[in-house]
Amino acid sequence: MRFTWIPCLVVAFAFAGCARAPLKTEELSPRILIEEACGKAAPGARVESLKGSVWLKAQSKEAAGQFPATLEVKRSGTVLMEVTNLVGGVEAVIRVEGNKYFIDLPKEKAEGQRRQQGSLSWGGIPLTWAASLFLGRVPCPSEAALLEMISELTAAGELRLETQASLEREAELFVFRFRRYEGRPWPEALHWERKGVAPLSVDFKFDDPEHETRSPRKWEAKSSQGEVKVRWRDREIVEKR
Repeated sequence: MRFTWIPCLVVAFAFAGCARAPLKTEELSPRILIEEACGKAAPGARVESLKGSVWLKAQSKEAAGQFPATLEVKRSGTVLMEVTNLVGGVEAVIRVEGNKYFIDLPKEKAEGQRRQQGSLSWGGIPLTWAASLFLGRVPCPSEAALLEMISELTAAGELRLETQASLEREAELFVFRFRRYEGRPWPEALHWERKGVAPLSVDFKFDDPEHETRSPRKWEAKSSQGEVKVRWRDREIVEKR
């Protein structure tokens, strides 16, 4: 059964953003760019949990449409999302816990099946990154993979990270594109690929950085299996490091 939300309002998801400032030569080193994308200086690095509301647009077998939602997100990997209509009625409650998601529908909208669930990905986007994305972080290699990766700068000034396969994980490719924000590199796009027996790729775009946390207030993720676009309406940080 496919859970489909009927679009209730045309929402502009403009990812053009402000003018792209060129990076300085001294900023273009793998060490600096890794720190700005994945280290202590990365967007959202200090955010442990938050709550707020978003406009979300989705197109996948799991859900389709555009709708407002309220969220509670925790670094542990938990996302609780309540999808509402324009008059505040609850259309669905979505919960992500690690690699699994659950969709609970009100009785009057369930058509005989009140709960749907799945695992591993949503529209081809790995669920392991769901909490991080909503916390305002950019997907990155695991700490263990970072220790064994190959890093380089491309001719276009992008950061390319290639991780090695192991018994616990498959090889991955991360290619980050940066722009300058408040005098520092800021990751505005990411191309990710997973290699191995079930290859997959996702393209991410990030925009509208928040001054305090450097987190994107707009982001989108697109794979061959679907896409998600998110624009924060309001965000309240509940806990910081």
